Amino acid sequence: MNPQNKQGEKKRTPQELELCKENVARNIVNVAIGEPLDIPLKVLNQSCKFRNAWDKFAGKDREVKAKKKAYYQKPEVKAYHKAYNQKPEVKAYHKAYHKAYNQKPEVKAYHKAYYKAYYQKPEVKAYKKAYYQKPEVKAYHKAYKKAYNQKPEVKAYHKAYYQKPEVKAKKKAYYQKQNEQLK
Repeated sequence: MNPQNKQGEKKRTPQELELCKENVARNIVNVAIGEPLDIPLKVLNQSCKFRNAWDKFAGKDREVKAKKKAYYQKPEVKAYHKAYNQKPEVKAYHKAYHKAYNQKPEVKAYHKAYYKAYYQKPEVKAYKKAYYQKPEVKAYHKAYKKAYNQKPEVKAYHKAYYQKPEVKAKKKAYYQKQNEQLK
């Protein structure tokens, strides 16, 4: 009887497997989660791909990361990157990329779920409630609403809305109901 892996495939001998990126990555993940290797360690160690991936996983590339970090912290390198990112064509590219990325359904769903969960946290609700109770915030919102409602186009919209027959009928029915309840 041949042993099978999680996917239900028959396990192959090391000769049948070529060490491609997928096999190397799968074996690194297996090590990380404590599963047995698909390919014997002796065969894996003969592969440069596996050794490099293992070194990265095991943290042996920390010296390289430290050198890169030191390089990118230099003032002249920071200035170069800042100047590069301020170019209009680079800004336009990044804007278009992020706009396309954020329109993906899976990204939209993730953001929606994240923000829904975030705003349900008690500490966030308490912070928002405290913020909107501040006198300066209340005054700002009151002034903003007043200024907005004084705009001619807003006044015209409201006037047109309340002249509609269905709105008039709804309003009349509401007031009649209120008068009946008071009697």
